[in-house]
Amino acid sequence: MNPVFLEETAVGSSQPVYFIAEIGGNFHSEEEARLLIEQAQAAGANAVKFQTLEAETITTKENYFFFNDSPKVSQYENFLKSETPKSLQKFVFDYAHQAGITVFTAPSHVKDVEFMETELNCPIYKIGSDLCCHIPLLREVARLQKPIILSTGLATLKEIRRSVDAVIEEGNEQLILLHCVSNYPCAPGEVNLRVMDTLRGCFDGPVGYSDHTVGIDIALASVACGADIVERHFTFDKTAEGPDHELSSTQEELATLIEWSANVRASLGSPRKQPARSELKYRPYNRVAINTTSDIAAGEVITDENVDVRRPAIGIEARHWEQILGRRARRDLIADAPLLWSDLET
Repeated sequence: MNPVFLEETAVGSSQPVYFIAEIGGNFHSEEEARLLIEQAQAAGANAVKFQTLEAETITTKENYFFFNDSPKVSQYENFLKSETPKSLQKFVFDYAHQAGITVFTAPSHVKDVEFMETELNCPIYKIGSDLCCHIPLLREVARLQKPIILSTGLATLKEIRRSVDAVIEEGNEQLILLHCVSNYPCAPGEVNLRVMDTLRGCFDGPVGYSDHTVGIDIALASVACGADIVERHFTFDKTAEGPDHELSSTQEELATLIEWSANVRASLGSPRKQPARSELKYRPYNRVAINTTSDIAAGEVITDENVDVRRPAIGIEARHWEQILGRRARRDLIADAPLLWSDLET
């Protein structure tokens, strides 16, 4: 599997985990945007990301969210409140560039692409789960020959195959798939991290996880399952007003996730089962083989009374136990010594 480069950073199975701080919906001013960018960078995130959207093009006015134990909520009115003015989007890009952290956004409609290209010069395109099967949009973005990060919440494997094929058919292989469950917040029992193995087995490219759970334990588990990239919602205050703050990470929480993930990622290593390099020097002394337990005279029969399986593993391997019993010693042997094939009569 070849890595995908997000600007100058390689993303893939042999690379460190790439962390995206999703700040979309959690800022409404330049001051809040600046704070989120600074804190995400301080936490160690590789990139910050938000959404380019307009209520008018993202949903009809008669479409609703249905939350548990709550009255229906107008999607149009909700997205109207979530729109980020274009001037503020430009500020986010400018400030992130000054700070030296990668920044990108996600379109909500084909018409957003022109603004993202001409006004933002967006280096990476994130396609949200709601648009995972929007083939015309995927083709439009793929033709730009820029990296695409595709979230796959709400989608079946068959639908994901169609979307991947659409991108590849446009000659763009810079694709990263994110497993995602589009529920806010998502219960751990619905996460199904093993889906990443399915995606990895079907598609020749990096695979990651877009997390909507509360806390960082599931995101950390995704790293243990081999996620090459992790996206976490990010906030400066979990108690702030808005739907995403509760399931977002603060600077301290994200920093902890990134720190712990480094060791988890390093621990995955290779699927090939063999002694670790550091173990090799201990093999002879910490494993067992056949050793003498008493002095044995030349010609004496080898029995379980004068030999045993003990450390060190210098002599005949324990698997040959039945073969050496009843054999005779070729020469005098001393106690507490490895039994060698050359010690036995043929």
